Amino acid sequence: MSRNTVKQIEFPPCIDKANKTFYKSGLVGHKPKTLTLNKIPLPPFTSGDSPICHLKSSPLSPVPVILLSFGRTGSSSTWQVMSRLTGHCFTCREYTGTNSRKSDAFFSNIPPSNNGNWILGYLCAQQNAYKDKGGIVGFKWKGYKPSLNNNASLDGLRMIAHYPNHQIKIVVLRRNLLDVILSRIKQNIMKSFVNENEHIAHCEPDNKTCIDAHKKFGSGLHVPTDYLLNVLHNLTVVEERFEQVFEELKVPHIMVSYEELYYRSDAEEWMRIFNFIGRGPSVNLSKDRVEKAMEFVGTSNPSHRVTMSNYEEVKNLLEATKYKKFLH
Repeated sequence: MSRNTVKQIEFPPCIDKANKTFYKSGLVGHKPKTLTLNKIPLPPFTSGDSPICHLKSSPLSPVPVILLSFGRTGSSSTWQVMSRLTGHCFTCREYTGTNSRKSDAFFSNIPPSNNGNWILGYLCAQQNAYKDKGGIVGFKWKGYKPSLNNNASLDGLRMIAHYPNHQIKIVVLRRNLLDVILSRIKQNIMKSFVNENEHIAHCEPDNKTCIDAHKKFGSGLHVPTDYLLNVLHNLTVVEERFEQVFEELKVPHIMVSYEELYYRSDAEEWMRIFNFIGRGPSVNLSKDRVEKAMEFVGTSNPSHRVTMSNYEEVKNLLEATKYKKFLH
């Protein structure tokens, strides 16, 4: 039996149910069959919309999980491994917007006093769609600045913090911010040279065209230094602000590191996630099993001397700042 056959048996391909109602653009509402149990707003709200539905907590019900990160932080691969190793796999979406502009539009469309139902209704719909699958359901929340400048997102986090038994889990994925910037530069360059019909953001092991493109465009990148410090500052401020809000509102969450997940020789960081979620292999997980659960291969180079054409210039700029730690 070939390795690929074994892999398919152990880890079925991720399902992309794009026709499901919770994947349609805009806000998604879940309409329960009865509202008799949903008349009182969830604490800490004293008025406004009552909970639109109730999440299930049986062993067969998927655990609702939100993966929060910036763009270019490995969120697609991370979700895939989380999903596959907890029971089943489907392709989750960037519900709150794929960029800052769309994120701003998304939150602007949420009516006042929604009280977090924009999250709750979406997760209930997913739980119902996969009611007997176990594992996890959820969405990716890109941590753009508009996510912090409106009441809708804060009410969503308050709802999560006060939801019974802390059922909704948030996994915060952080990556070396200089690598985030390099990945964004690489992707912008690749979009100019690669056919728009080619899916180049992530590469499957047998997609030589994609892998070769990443090798070609991922080396010798010129990093503009005139605004680099400002970009690093702005990204850091948003990260720290999210962390501050989570602590203030007592939102159940865990912070994990891209580098610990993908560069360590063991699977300790992955097991931290599964222990927090309460589902999946929280002990005795091997890195080999994690890697077999991945459909995409790594495409980043671990050396900044290779990825940057102006490495010395960047090094000199960061040398006397707190961002020196991002160089490797």
